[in-house]
Amino acid sequence: MNTEDALRQLAQAFQEVGIRRSLDPLVECLTTLFSVDYAAIATVDGTRKQARTVACWARNAPAEPLCYPLSGTPCERVLNRTPCLYTSDVCERFPDDTLLTEMQVQGYYGEPMLAPTGELMGLMSLMHTRPLQLPDFAEEVMTLAAGQAGAELARQRADRQILWDSVTGLPNRRHFMTLLEQACDEARQANQPLSLLHLDIQRFKEINDLHGHEIGDRLLGACAERLQQAAEGEERVARLSGDEFSVLLPRHANGELSGAMRRYQAAMEKPIDIESRQFQMVVCIGAASFPYHAPNAQQLLQASGIALNHAKQARRHRRVFDDAMARALQRKEALQARLTRALRNQQLTLHFQPQVDLASGTLTGAEALCRWHDEEWGWVSPGEFIPLAEERGLINQLGHQVVRSACRQLKQWEAQERHFPGRLSINLSAQQLDNPQLTNQLLRLSNGILPRQLGFEITETALMRAPQQAIRITRELQGVGFSLAIDDFGTGYSSLNYLKRFAADTLKIDMTFVHDMLDSSHDRAIVSTIIAMARALGMKTVAEGVERREHVELLCELGCDQAQGFYYGRPTDADDFADRWL
Repeated sequence: MNTEDALRQLAQAFQEVGIRRSLDPLVECLTTLFSVDYAAIATVDGTRKQARTVACWARNAPAEPLCYPLSGTPCERVLNRTPCLYTSDVCERFPDDTLLTEMQVQGYYGEPMLAPTGELMGLMSLMHTRPLQLPDFAEEVMTLAAGQAGAELARQRADRQILWDSVTGLPNRRHFMTLLEQACDEARQANQPLSLLHLDIQRFKEINDLHGHEIGDRLLGACAERLQQAAEGEERVARLSGDEFSVLLPRHANGELSGAMRRYQAAMEKPIDIESRQFQMVVCIGAASFPYHAPNAQQLLQASGIALNHAKQARRHRRVFDDAMARALQRKEALQARLTRALRNQQLTLHFQPQVDLASGTLTGAEALCRWHDEEWGWVSPGEFIPLAEERGLINQLGHQVVRSACRQLKQWEAQERHFPGRLSINLSAQQLDNPQLTNQLLRLSNGILPRQLGFEITETALMRAPQQAIRITRELQGVGFSLAIDDFGTGYSSLNYLKRFAADTLKIDMTFVHDMLDSSHDRAIVSTIIAMARALGMKTVAEGVERREHVELLCELGCDQAQGFYYGRPTDADDFADRWL
């Protein structure tokens, strides 16, 4: 065979490589061209001094991939980017290379494989059980083959980086969307169903923050392995982003989703051990089916994501998409747009509910409550727009407007010579407590109002979300003269240890206990205990939800200080409140 024939065969081998996306045709071609027993292409890890074959041809048949050390082998010399040729006596030259000894190799030819950028991608080798007798075209063909193979390996690596997740080895979002679109097309043509699971690993960000990203990555890898082990048949697992995964379920109908969701949840029930730590993971799953819930891949993924959001609130952490979820999301999107505009145009108003002394019935203050009347939708419930503001990052802007409006109203009543006794209470959200400059911010917003005229209410749950931060901020608020009440007390999980460290002067007894204390001895005991505890800590108590005279009488008997509720008055606008109370 001459050089021209050899290059022609090599070109044909590379055509086959391009079609099959495998380097096997190349190593098979090399064994034929050079009449050798073995030909291999291996990637190298210079740090670990290891090589791993990605294509290997042994004695006229493909061989299984293997890893082997580079130290003390002919391959180690190829790492210097120069060809390495031993026509004979290889085993004698490298007695520590057990692999060559087992293969009884006598002749070796290694060529470095470089990417087009010059980066070393690995090595290409020929091995023979007899001394090598290479033809004249060997060097030219091997150099050309190694260059082409290096370029192919570089392309494959780039594809992996584009299409595969580096942490879990699963298809990434981009690759998965291609797979999902293909699956939808096939399901449409075959008139078969197709389902999709959207999974979220709970508390993953918290674990990342506490234990570091290395532990987090290993945990994600373990979760991915568990999910893959739970997969059956043609089911395909992918990592979409962060702690979110997706599972493609070919030929799964809507009615079969419950079993699949339980199977994947069960796979995550056993704790995961990493470096002597145990992590108990909880997975939430939303599901949707094609074509029942969505007509294409993009909308199917969207529907499963909507179901996932509902699953996070569900008791069993799994939900299947339905049309009501879509309508709720559409309303939420529309509501956010209208709320953003209302905040921009300062269209939200304040209503005021009186707080009175239980013994005398005189006004001791009021709570400022945010209200929103939309020109098209009418009155929008605070129970809807305030959680939305927290979810969509609008709560700080809303909170600032409430404080400014409340202070402006106090100044207006003062200008009208209407004396407001006590303090005006304003609610703070948990997200506002995340701001370490909250106290200075509130001082700027309330400029012109004495701090003792304002009180801030924070729910027990919000305080316990980050108690150390809450302790610091509540003490700062108290230090500049603001008062502080713990709202909805009794519904959270604060300990006495934290309660005495929060700089609060008032406990607000949650209305659910007040409502039921006339009929329930348990609720009456809870209210009595809260009052006694507050008194022991030098704090006042305010009972919420007082609606009947019997409530007032029992609260007085138990020693409660103040009350708030419909018995004294519903929240009303500034003018009505002033006419009634000031």
